[in-house]
Amino acid sequence: MKNSILILLIVFAVSFAYGLQPSSFNLVGYPDYASGFNPEFSSMASFSFSSGQYGSVGEGTYLGSMSFSLHPDVDATVEMGYSRLMMFSGGEETGRILGGFQLNWRPSENSLFSVTYRGVLPESNLNFGGF
Repeated sequence: MKNSILILLIVFAVSFAYGLQPSSFNLVGYPDYASGFNPEFSSMASFSFSSGQYGSVGEGTYLGSMSFSLHPDVDATVEMGYSRLMMFSGGEETGRILGGFQLNWRPSENSLFSVTYRGVLPESNLNFGGF
């Protein structure tokens, strides 16, 4: 975890050294950037079902995302979702929390630096206070 934070700090330091000024970031509107913070929302849902000699199984997944611009050359996307495997003929049902983010920086027309993280957390790892 410490290594990840250190790498992230180095990436941000390098990006500022190449012309992105910290004072240029403003979540409510970049002075020379007309649209400012204008998030775009999207979502995706799917369901699958299979049945055979040994039983039936289904899986449902929902994933929502929010994309927004932090600077004319920097944009970000945040994703959050849930996936559930259902055993209709007995067996253990499992759920998964889905999440991630992506940060894109375009220092020039022909180059793109992107940092992406996506992860899955089993539902059993969450503590809902006894629920």
